[in-house]
Amino acid sequence: LDAHQLRCNRILITHGHLDHILGGRELKEATGAEIIMHQDDLTLYENVGAQCDDFGLSPPATLPKPDAFIADGDTFQLCGLTCRAIHNPGHTPGSTSYYFEQAGFCCTGDTLFRGSIGRTSWAGIPSLQGTSDPNMIVRSIQQKLMTLPTETVVIAGHGQSTTIGDERRRNPYCRRSWRAGCSLFAVEAMRNAATAQTREPARLCASRPGY
Repeated sequence: LDAHQLRCNRILITHGHLDHILGGRELKEATGAEIIMHQDDLTLYENVGAQCDDFGLSPPATLPKPDAFIADGDTFQLCGLTCRAIHNPGHTPGSTSYYFEQAGFCCTGDTLFRGSIGRTSWAGIPSLQGTSDPNMIVRSIQQKLMTLPTETVVIAGHGQSTTIGDERRRNPYCRRSWRAGCSLFAVEAMRNAATAQTREPARLCASRPGY
């Protein structure tokens, strides 16, 4: 920020997983920026210590309380641009994407990735069990993100950027023909099995796309 002579006014939290919130206190103290998030992820946010325990990390000092809660469809001004919040439950209850229509990009957190979507099963991670819904994440992507303009750039929480058009064509979860249910759970199981073969403790998951 200093190098580019920029000022941070708002910290937009896409969801309450530890790898997306642990820097909140340091950034807020350094900038005085407001922390904004969806209220449905407040429990995850407040229980970050339990998440750290599950991933083998040292728990942080208590995170600062959010300054404001955002809801689906809310808009606000940021850097002269209008930002619209898009509630995308599934990866977490309060997962939220931030869409900047004038600039042509959307920050999707861990909801939508290039060619994939966020994880929704948490075997062996007690602090996150029961917080995700595989059917809901697919539905929210298809109904809310796939309706954005084709050229919209998707800035995901992990991995490479993509576009809405590319995901419509290549991402199986984004196609209207995709039917959530048994097939989705089968794909989820295969993904988790493949990950488990190369994974040590849960602490390694935090650095991988989809977690």
